[in-house]
Amino acid sequence: MCMENNCPSEVFKPFQSNIITENCRAIAELELHERVDEIPRCLDTLKEMLRREIDLNPCLDDNFLIGFLRARKFHCQLAFNLLKKYYMAPVTYPSMFKNFTPRSCVNAINSNLHYFLPYRNSDGCAILLSKFGQWNPRTLSCDELLKFNIMCNEMALKNPVTQICGIITIADMKDFSWSHLLQIQISDVRCFVSTLQDCLPMRHKTTHIINHSSIFSMLFTLIKPLLTEKIRNRIYFHDTVHSLHKHISPEILPESLGGKLSNQPNQDFYISLLNSEESFIARQNYGYLSRRHLSK
Repeated sequence: MCMENNCPSEVFKPFQSNIITENCRAIAELELHERVDEIPRCLDTLKEMLRREIDLNPCLDDNFLIGFLRARKFHCQLAFNLLKKYYMAPVTYPSMFKNFTPRSCVNAINSNLHYFLPYRNSDGCAILLSKFGQWNPRTLSCDELLKFNIMCNEMALKNPVTQICGIITIADMKDFSWSHLLQIQISDVRCFVSTLQDCLPMRHKTTHIINHSSIFSMLFTLIKPLLTEKIRNRIYFHDTVHSLHKHISPEILPESLGGKLSNQPNQDFYISLLNSEESFIARQNYGYLSRRHLSK
Protein backbone atom coordinates (compact mmCIF):
# COMPACT_ATOMS: atom_id res chain seq x y z
CA MET A 1 0.00 0.00 0.00
CA CYS A 2 3.00 2.31 0.38
CA MET A 3 3.98 4.39 -2.64
CA GLU A 4 7.68 4.21 -3.55
CA ASN A 5 8.57 2.89 -0.09
CA ASN A 6 7.05 6.02 1.46
CA CYS A 7 5.59 4.15 4.44
CA PRO A 8 4.14 5.99 7.44
CA SER A 9 6.22 6.60 10.55
CA GLU A 10 5.99 4.21 13.48
CA VAL A 11 3.45 6.36 15.29
CA PHE A 12 0.85 5.02 12.84
CA LYS A 13 0.13 1.39 13.74
CA PRO A 14 -1.22 -1.13 11.20
CA PHE A 15 -4.98 -1.55 11.14
CA GLN A 16 -4.71 -5.26 11.94
CA SER A 17 -2.59 -4.67 15.06
CA ASN A 18 -4.43 -6.01 18.11
CA ILE A 19 -1.78 -5.37 20.74
CA ILE A 20 -2.98 -3.21 23.63
CA THR A 21 0.03 -0.97 24.13
CA GLU A 22 0.70 1.13 27.22
CA ASN A 23 -0.79 4.14 25.44
CA CYS A 24 -3.87 2.14 24.48
CA ARG A 25 -4.22 0.87 28.04
CA ALA A 26 -4.01 4.45 29.29
CA ILE A 27 -6.88 5.44 26.97
CA ALA A 28 -8.94 2.49 28.25
CA GLU A 29 -8.37 3.49 31.86
CA LEU A 30 -8.87 7.22 31.41
CA GLU A 31 -11.71 7.33 28.88
CA LEU A 32 -13.48 4.00 29.40
CA HIS A 33 -12.92 3.51 33.15
CA GLU A 34 -11.43 0.10 32.41
CA ARG A 35 -9.71 -1.58 35.35
CA VAL A 36 -8.09 -4.92 34.62
CA ASP A 37 -8.87 -6.34 38.05
CA GLU A 38 -12.56 -5.35 37.70
CA ILE A 39 -13.15 -6.93 34.27
CA PRO A 40 -14.03 -10.46 35.57
CA ARG A 41 -16.65 -9.06 37.95
CA CYS A 42 -18.21 -6.91 35.23
CA LEU A 43 -18.30 -9.84 32.83
CA ASP A 44 -19.99 -12.06 35.42
CA THR A 45 -22.60 -9.38 36.12
CA LEU A 46 -23.31 -8.87 32.43
CA LYS A 47 -23.58 -12.61 31.77
CA GLU A 48 -26.07 -13.00 34.60
CA MET A 49 -28.20 -10.18 33.16
CA LEU A 50 -28.15 -11.88 29.77
CA ARG A 51 -29.09 -15.28 31.19
CA ARG A 52 -32.13 -13.74 32.86
CA GLU A 53 -33.37 -12.00 29.70
CA ILE A 54 -36.48 -13.76 28.42
CA ASP A 55 -36.32 -15.35 24.96
CA LEU A 56 -32.70 -14.38 24.38
CA ASN A 57 -30.00 -16.81 23.32
CA PRO A 58 -26.87 -14.69 23.88
CA CYS A 59 -23.23 -15.16 23.04
CA LEU A 60 -21.36 -15.30 26.36
CA ASP A 61 -17.84 -15.17 24.96
CA ASP A 62 -15.67 -12.85 27.07
CA ASN A 63 -13.96 -11.21 24.09
CA PHE A 64 -17.35 -10.42 22.57
CA LEU A 65 -18.92 -9.04 25.74
CA ILE A 66 -15.99 -6.87 26.76
CA GLY A 67 -16.55 -4.79 23.62
CA PHE A 68 -20.00 -3.80 24.93
CA LEU A 69 -18.59 -3.02 28.36
CA ARG A 70 -15.98 -0.77 26.79
CA ALA A 71 -18.59 0.95 24.65
CA ARG A 72 -20.52 1.86 27.80
CA LYS A 73 -17.54 2.63 30.05
CA PHE A 74 -18.03 -0.54 32.12
CA HIS A 75 -21.51 0.45 33.26
CA CYS A 76 -23.03 -3.04 33.26
CA GLN A 77 -26.66 -1.96 32.92
CA LEU A 78 -25.88 0.30 29.95
CA ALA A 79 -23.81 -2.46 28.33
CA PHE A 80 -26.75 -4.84 28.80
CA ASN A 81 -29.12 -2.32 27.20
CA LEU A 82 -26.77 -2.00 24.22
CA LEU A 83 -26.61 -5.78 23.85
CA LYS A 84 -30.39 -5.96 23.77
CA LYS A 85 -30.46 -3.38 20.97
CA TYR A 86 -27.74 -5.31 19.14
CA TYR A 87 -29.83 -8.48 19.26
CA MET A 88 -33.07 -6.69 18.40
CA ALA A 89 -31.63 -5.11 15.25
CA PRO A 90 -31.98 -8.27 13.09
CA VAL A 91 -35.56 -8.66 14.30
CA THR A 92 -36.41 -5.02 13.67
CA TYR A 93 -34.63 -4.89 10.29
CA PRO A 94 -34.75 -8.48 8.98
CA SER A 95 -33.95 -7.61 5.36
CA MET A 96 -30.73 -5.84 6.34
CA PHE A 97 -29.45 -8.79 8.35
CA LYS A 98 -30.60 -11.61 6.09
CA ASN A 99 -27.54 -13.62 4.97
CA PHE A 100 -25.35 -11.28 7.00
CA THR A 101 -22.05 -12.90 6.02
CA PRO A 102 -19.06 -11.65 4.00
CA ARG A 103 -19.46 -14.23 1.23
CA SER A 104 -23.00 -13.03 0.61
CA CYS A 105 -21.52 -9.57 0.01
CA VAL A 106 -18.93 -10.47 -2.64
CA ASN A 107 -20.58 -8.01 -5.04
CA ALA A 108 -20.04 -5.21 -2.52
CA ILE A 109 -16.46 -6.32 -1.86
CA ASN A 110 -15.69 -6.28 -5.59
CA SER A 111 -17.05 -2.74 -5.79
CA ASN A 112 -14.24 -1.54 -3.46
CA LEU A 113 -16.46 1.11 -1.87
CA HIS A 114 -15.95 0.43 1.85
CA TYR A 115 -12.72 -0.65 3.52
CA PHE A 116 -10.51 0.24 6.45
CA LEU A 117 -7.27 2.00 5.60
CA PRO A 118 -4.06 0.01 6.22
CA TYR A 119 -2.93 2.25 9.09
CA ARG A 120 -4.58 3.67 12.18
CA ASN A 121 -4.64 7.33 13.10
CA SER A 122 -2.02 8.54 15.59
CA ASP A 123 -4.58 8.17 18.41
CA GLY A 124 -5.15 4.50 17.53
CA CYS A 125 -8.47 5.00 15.72
CA ALA A 126 -9.26 2.71 12.82
CA ILE A 127 -10.21 4.66 9.66
CA LEU A 128 -13.06 3.52 7.43
CA LEU A 129 -13.07 4.97 3.93
CA SER A 130 -16.51 4.92 2.28
CA LYS A 131 -16.58 6.05 -1.35
CA PHE A 132 -20.32 6.61 -1.64
CA GLY A 133 -19.89 8.77 -4.74
CA GLN A 134 -18.38 5.84 -6.65
CA TRP A 135 -21.40 3.60 -5.98
CA ASN A 136 -23.06 2.19 -9.11
CA PRO A 137 -26.77 1.65 -8.28
CA ARG A 138 -27.15 -0.54 -11.38
CA THR A 139 -24.84 -3.20 -9.98
CA LEU A 140 -25.28 -2.75 -6.22
CA SER A 141 -28.52 -1.95 -4.41
CA CYS A 142 -28.71 0.67 -1.68
CA ASP A 143 -29.44 -1.89 1.04
CA GLU A 144 -26.45 -4.00 -0.09
CA LEU A 145 -24.24 -0.91 0.07
CA LEU A 146 -25.35 -0.01 3.59
CA LYS A 147 -25.39 -3.62 4.79
CA PHE A 148 -21.76 -4.02 3.79
CA ASN A 149 -20.78 -0.82 5.58
CA ILE A 150 -22.33 -2.20 8.79
CA MET A 151 -20.50 -5.48 8.27
CA CYS A 152 -17.14 -3.71 7.84
CA ASN A 153 -17.66 -1.84 11.09
CA GLU A 154 -18.70 -4.97 12.96
CA MET A 155 -15.64 -6.79 11.66
CA ALA A 156 -13.35 -3.98 12.87
CA LEU A 157 -14.94 -4.09 16.32
CA LYS A 158 -13.61 -7.60 16.91
CA ASN A 159 -10.22 -5.93 17.47
CA PRO A 160 -9.68 -4.76 21.08
CA VAL A 161 -7.63 -1.76 19.90
CA THR A 162 -10.60 -0.56 17.83
CA GLN A 163 -12.94 -1.15 20.76
CA ILE A 164 -10.77 1.09 22.93
CA CYS A 165 -9.66 3.78 20.49
CA GLY A 166 -12.71 3.97 18.23
CA ILE A 167 -13.46 4.48 14.55
CA ILE A 168 -13.08 7.45 12.23
CA THR A 169 -15.16 7.49 9.06
CA ILE A 170 -14.23 9.32 5.87
CA ALA A 171 -17.17 9.65 3.48
CA ASP A 172 -15.91 10.58 0.01
CA MET A 173 -18.91 11.95 -1.90
CA LYS A 174 -17.07 12.73 -5.14
CA ASP A 175 -19.44 12.23 -8.12
CA PHE A 176 -22.49 11.71 -5.86
CA SER A 177 -25.43 12.59 -8.13
CA TRP A 178 -29.18 12.44 -8.66
CA SER A 179 -28.81 8.86 -9.90
CA HIS A 180 -27.60 7.96 -6.41
CA LEU A 181 -30.08 10.06 -4.46
CA LEU A 182 -33.09 8.63 -6.30
CA GLN A 183 -32.08 5.06 -5.38
CA ILE A 184 -31.91 5.73 -1.65
CA GLN A 185 -34.86 4.67 0.50
CA ILE A 186 -35.29 6.55 3.75
CA SER A 187 -36.22 3.25 5.45
CA ASP A 188 -32.78 1.86 4.52
CA VAL A 189 -31.09 4.99 5.81
CA ARG A 190 -33.04 4.83 9.08
CA CYS A 191 -31.98 1.20 9.57
CA PHE A 192 -28.37 2.04 8.75
CA VAL A 193 -28.15 4.99 11.12
CA SER A 194 -29.99 3.20 13.93
CA THR A 195 -27.71 0.16 13.70
CA LEU A 196 -24.43 2.07 13.63
CA GLN A 197 -25.45 4.68 16.16
CA ASP A 198 -27.49 2.68 18.66
CA CYS A 199 -26.79 -1.04 18.27
CA LEU A 200 -23.07 -1.63 17.76
CA PRO A 201 -20.46 -1.36 20.56
CA MET A 202 -18.74 1.36 18.63
CA ARG A 203 -16.90 4.52 19.64
CA HIS A 204 -17.76 7.02 16.90
CA LYS A 205 -14.84 9.42 17.11
CA THR A 206 -15.35 11.62 14.04
CA THR A 207 -16.93 11.54 10.58
CA HIS A 208 -15.28 13.50 7.79
CA ILE A 209 -17.28 14.30 4.66
CA ILE A 210 -15.30 15.44 1.65
CA ASN A 211 -16.14 16.31 -1.96
CA HIS A 212 -19.75 16.95 -0.99
CA SER A 213 -22.25 18.74 -3.23
CA SER A 214 -25.66 20.38 -3.05
CA ILE A 215 -27.20 17.02 -3.96
CA PHE A 216 -25.57 15.36 -0.98
CA SER A 217 -26.76 18.25 1.18
CA MET A 218 -30.32 17.19 0.33
CA LEU A 219 -29.57 13.69 1.59
CA PHE A 220 -27.89 14.99 4.72
CA THR A 221 -30.99 17.06 5.49
CA LEU A 222 -32.89 13.76 5.73
CA ILE A 223 -30.19 12.04 7.75
CA LYS A 224 -29.45 14.79 10.27
CA PRO A 225 -32.66 14.42 12.37
CA LEU A 226 -31.83 10.73 12.87
CA LEU A 227 -28.48 11.52 14.48
CA THR A 228 -27.84 12.17 18.14
CA GLU A 229 -26.46 15.56 19.08
CA LYS A 230 -23.18 13.90 20.07
CA ILE A 231 -22.75 12.36 16.62
CA ARG A 232 -23.80 15.56 14.81
CA ASN A 233 -21.17 17.51 16.70
CA ARG A 234 -18.49 15.11 15.49
CA ILE A 235 -19.20 15.52 11.78
CA TYR A 236 -16.81 17.69 9.77
CA PHE A 237 -17.32 18.91 6.21
CA HIS A 238 -14.19 19.54 4.17
CA ASP A 239 -13.96 21.64 1.02
CA THR A 240 -10.34 20.63 0.42
CA VAL A 241 -8.03 17.77 1.30
CA HIS A 242 -5.89 20.27 3.19
CA SER A 243 -8.76 20.76 5.63
CA LEU A 244 -8.98 16.98 6.06
CA HIS A 245 -5.23 16.80 6.73
CA LYS A 246 -5.69 18.92 9.85
CA HIS A 247 -7.41 15.88 11.37
CA ILE A 248 -5.75 12.94 9.59
CA SER A 249 -2.15 12.91 8.41
CA PRO A 250 -1.58 12.51 4.65
CA GLU A 251 0.98 9.84 5.64
CA ILE A 252 -1.90 7.35 6.06
CA LEU A 253 -4.32 8.64 3.42
CA PRO A 254 -4.60 7.46 -0.19
CA GLU A 255 -3.33 9.64 -3.02
CA SER A 256 -6.92 10.53 -4.02
CA LEU A 257 -7.26 12.36 -0.69
CA GLY A 258 -3.93 14.12 -0.99
CA GLY A 259 -2.13 11.34 0.84
CA LYS A 260 1.02 9.30 0.33
CA LEU A 261 -0.51 5.82 0.09
CA SER A 262 -1.76 3.96 -2.94
CA ASN A 263 -5.36 4.38 -4.11
CA GLN A 264 -5.67 0.61 -4.27
CA PRO A 265 -8.25 -0.75 -1.79
CA ASN A 266 -6.98 -2.52 1.30
CA GLN A 267 -7.16 -6.11 0.07
CA ASP A 268 -5.77 -7.40 3.36
CA PHE A 269 -8.93 -6.12 5.04
CA TYR A 270 -11.16 -7.86 2.51
CA ILE A 271 -9.23 -11.11 2.92
CA SER A 272 -9.56 -10.87 6.70
CA LEU A 273 -13.28 -10.19 6.32
CA LEU A 274 -13.81 -13.21 4.07
CA ASN A 275 -11.79 -15.37 6.47
CA SER A 276 -14.21 -14.42 9.25
CA GLU A 277 -17.15 -16.05 7.44
CA GLU A 278 -17.65 -18.66 10.15
CA SER A 279 -17.88 -16.08 12.92
CA PHE A 280 -20.59 -14.21 11.03
CA ILE A 281 -22.47 -17.48 10.49
CA ALA A 282 -22.18 -18.22 14.21
CA ARG A 283 -23.55 -14.72 14.94
CA GLN A 284 -26.86 -15.78 13.43
CA ASN A 285 -27.23 -18.54 16.02
CA TYR A 286 -27.70 -15.94 18.75
CA GLY A 287 -30.47 -13.46 19.39
CA TYR A 288 -34.09 -13.07 20.36
CA LEU A 289 -36.45 -15.95 19.73
CA SER A 290 -39.57 -13.81 19.30
CA ARG A 291 -40.70 -10.27 18.46
CA ARG A 292 -42.19 -9.47 21.85
CA HIS A 293 -39.25 -7.26 22.86
CA LEU A 294 -39.74 -4.81 20.01
CA SER A 295 -42.15 -2.76 22.06
CA LYS A 296 -39.61 -2.22 24.86
